[in-house]
Amino acid sequence: MQATFFLIANRITRKDEWRKLLVEGHEIGNHTLDHKHVAELTPSDAESQVLGAQHVLQKEFGVPIRTFSYPFSEMTPELKTQVEKTHWLARGGSSQRLLTPEQEPDWWEIHSHKAMTDIPFSTYQKWMDKDLKTGSWSVWMIHSLDPADSGYEPISSKVFGQVLDALQAKDFWVATFQTVGAYWRAQKIFEKAKVESHGDKTWTWEVPKDFHPDVTLKIRVIFVSSGAPVPFEIWQGRQKIKPDEKGVYPINFDKGQLTLRSMPKS
Repeated sequence: MQATFFLIANRITRKDEWRKLLVEGHEIGNHTLDHKHVAELTPSDAESQVLGAQHVLQKEFGVPIRTFSYPFSEMTPELKTQVEKTHWLARGGSSQRLLTPEQEPDWWEIHSHKAMTDIPFSTYQKWMDKDLKTGSWSVWMIHSLDPADSGYEPISSKVFGQVLDALQAKDFWVATFQTVGAYWRAQKIFEKAKVESHGDKTWTWEVPKDFHPDVTLKIRVIFVSSGAPVPFEIWQGRQKIKPDEKGVYPINFDKGQLTLRSMPKS
């Protein structure tokens, strides 16, 4: 399992530990320079808190910083505009905690669950059960683990361990904010792809600027003509895409197109 750690750029400590987490596949995100309330920010402050923090984090850790988390889950139009200019995904403070497959989310205000000290494991279990039942994406905001003086609203190591065990026991995909967000946004873009039919059918789409690279979409295809299935091949450029043993095709989102070619019946 991997997670995203949103860092306050002017308060970074334990830098070697953060570098180790990056090597292990975790993500570092932007949590502004100083973690100020929005009431303290002028429009120019909003720019410096977002862009300045991104520059500091990228220089310090040598990786692109593409995701953002609003301090105190507070947001203004000015702050959100700065985030949209420099990041393609942000965790906001909306109360709608489940993101279902049919939703069209605001990518700069993704909802989240807030883990807190007094919440029992049974509540977290209900969150997970509902996620699994509805096939939803759920973001969990955890500030710290015990002891009690370790940070804001720490949750106990025991409860955290129970959550990890429950996630591993069921069919959950747990990954960084950027990894899951990139897949879901790529899926939404692919669903709206432009289709051209000239014998073959070709889907084309636009990859967002500075988007997370190497997203592999997994799709199933049934090609039917006059009520009967038709043999086909899927290509991306000059590369023929082969399905896995379950009939799922891995599609490279970065390529921005795929072509479905009907084949003569054998």
